[in-house]
Amino acid sequence: MTASRNSRVLAAALAALLCGCLSPAGVPPDTAFHPADHVSVPTPDAADRTASALARAALVGTHADTERALRNMRAIDTVLYSADERPTGMFDISTDLTNSTLDDDREYQRASLALLARDDVDPLLRARLERFTANDTLVLADDRMHDAMLIEVARAFNTLAEPLGKSITSAQMAPYRLGRAIVNYVSEIYTLEPLPLRKRQALALWHEFLERHPDAPEAEELEPRVERANHKLQLTWRNRALQVAERALEMGRVRLALVYADRALRTVPEDRRASELRDEAARRLVAVREQQRRSLENPADDPTRHAPLEARDMAVALLLPDGAIREGAARLLQVDPHGPLADEARFIMAIALGEDGDEAGMWAALEELADDENADSNMRRHALAITTNPYLNTWRAFEEARSHDRWQRFKWVWLGPFFQGLPDRGMPGPLEWLVDAPALVEHVGGTPMRLINLPWAEALPSARIVATAARNHLAHEPEGTRADVARDWLEDYEHGRQNWAAVLQLREDRPDADLAEIAEFRELAAEQYLQAALRESNIALRLGMYKEIGRIYPDSDASRAAGAVARAEVDEATAQHIRLSRGFLLENPDVAGPLGLGLSPELLDGDSTNAELHPEGVTLVGSRFVRVSYLAPHGDDEQEARRVMEVLEQEHLARVVSLLEEHTFHNMLLDPLEEVGVDARRDVFFERARLGMAEDSDTRPGSISNYTYKGVRERYGIVRHRESILPFELVFQGSLSSLSLGAFPRLHTPRETPDAFLYR
Repeated sequence: MTASRNSRVLAAALAALLCGCLSPAGVPPDTAFHPADHVSVPTPDAADRTASALARAALVGTHADTERALRNMRAIDTVLYSADERPTGMFDISTDLTNSTLDDDREYQRASLALLARDDVDPLLRARLERFTANDTLVLADDRMHDAMLIEVARAFNTLAEPLGKSITSAQMAPYRLGRAIVNYVSEIYTLEPLPLRKRQALALWHEFLERHPDAPEAEELEPRVERANHKLQLTWRNRALQVAERALEMGRVRLALVYADRALRTVPEDRRASELRDEAARRLVAVREQQRRSLENPADDPTRHAPLEARDMAVALLLPDGAIREGAARLLQVDPHGPLADEARFIMAIALGEDGDEAGMWAALEELADDENADSNMRRHALAITTNPYLNTWRAFEEARSHDRWQRFKWVWLGPFFQGLPDRGMPGPLEWLVDAPALVEHVGGTPMRLINLPWAEALPSARIVATAARNHLAHEPEGTRADVARDWLEDYEHGRQNWAAVLQLREDRPDADLAEIAEFRELAAEQYLQAALRESNIALRLGMYKEIGRIYPDSDASRAAGAVARAEVDEATAQHIRLSRGFLLENPDVAGPLGLGLSPELLDGDSTNAELHPEGVTLVGSRFVRVSYLAPHGDDEQEARRVMEVLEQEHLARVVSLLEEHTFHNMLLDPLEEVGVDARRDVFFERARLGMAEDSDTRPGSISNYTYKGVRERYGIVRHRESILPFELVFQGSLSSLSLGAFPRLHTPRETPDAFLYR
């Protein structure tokens, strides 16, 4: 008893101690905002008048006028320096404005570089000019060529470093691994395009420069380089067209092969390989057209002459809605079992079996006709087309897809990643086998481990084909004799994917459905739907999904939870939800200060006793309304905030929005890690707020913005993620099966530029 009492006392003491660590939060003030009552406009002085004259000269004057105004600005700064007074701070931006009036962009580029050479340039102006000069056509072209060189060097270095580093604990394997790496490197070099991606980008930039500056001094040096690159580019397009033509011929698509072979010849005229492919494709196309022409000809011999009456009766029976086609086909076969119309009679009898409900008999008869080796058979081609159509013969499609999936799974167990064949490097077949043989042997050695993991392995891509075939068969024959087989396979497949909605539908479609199991899967499907709805960012769509949960799964726990969440979200829904977090306001005091939001300083001083902002910060909720989030009474950041609505004056809101955008874009210019995300709905609201139209904003759910301005500390934590300045990374690799350990450096390769997809 005493021990129990002591434990209770100790627990109470600890609870009191923990509660005492948090200071209670003060009562929120009547208003959180104390903006500047009036922003005074200073009287224009000589520097302001000179800046105005410079701007006017840049817009409507000449370059000489801007030079004159710039000299006046320099004179004013000189006088201020000599009097030990603060300079205007406008000389750098005035110089850049004067440079922008130059007629030639190459002159502006040189002037910008000269301005950047100074040490006292404003950081914002320096960042903008550095971006501009880095986007110069020749600079970008040199960067792309440098990237291409780095990729080649990194490929060669990594090829040698990796096998040597992996052989630290198994030096006897070093010659084998090194030889294999060299063979792979040679094969990769062999299959490289004559003009790789980065060099294609550089060529496009060179073309752009020559078109804009044909008389520039650099043009004479560029022209021979452009000519050589153009020749390699033609070879690249030729090789790509030849690859497509060769694969098309292998697949029997002679028209596609002819088109691409002809394209290769237009790119590189008189190319021997392209001429051979074009001639072969043309020869096959002529043969195809000849077969098509023959198929449209009338037969010289009338096939009905052997049994004219039976053939006529058969034709009439086919035309009549209730014609006796089975009897007519039987009489036709009886008269001439091996005649020219015998296959038509067999085809008609197969159709009759299907109309009588004997689907299995119909498909057996059609498959027998499709397997007929008689070259003169008229209906063999039609039977073959029907039996091989996956949307008609759904059971055969399901069986073939399932057999293919089993075969793929068997190959995966034995060959690992090589189960789909060798990677296509564009090399001759024997050479590809020679290159991949060592890796193939290694993966075959991992067969026992894959065999052990087989019951838990993920489905292969071929399983999706089986699932599609199973769904087609169930849609075609939902109550057929073989529907249960397809349904069982599909249910196991969807169960493995945890697609509970699909499993529920399959269970409900069973004739012998278990109500208890259906109820269990209904709960799982409803919960799955609810989780998908909670992840949806569009509130209109999210509310619609909540409603659908209640309609489809009315008695489930998830439907009740969806209703509660929907009611809470509707109660808290606002026209906008643009949040400025406390961390962002602390890192941007101008936005929070008197010229911006005008927040009371005590709300951001870290002392919760005089009221403190919650980490949620301040939220623009539409029109002129602002929601201020204060700390809960206990002063805990993790507890629900106390939210208070306030209204800003129209001028105040416009100033806040303008200052917010100005500071965030300045921050992004100086630090790429403070990038401002793209949000069109936010930008529309901000534009209307600046124009004094915030109260007329669109309040439809599709116009709501959920953008959040976060501080750098909130976004990246204590340590901000930056790319390493080192050109390499140290890689450690080990294997428990071989008890080996290796470490090696790996050179980084340059990332692709955002416009790389244009040069594929």
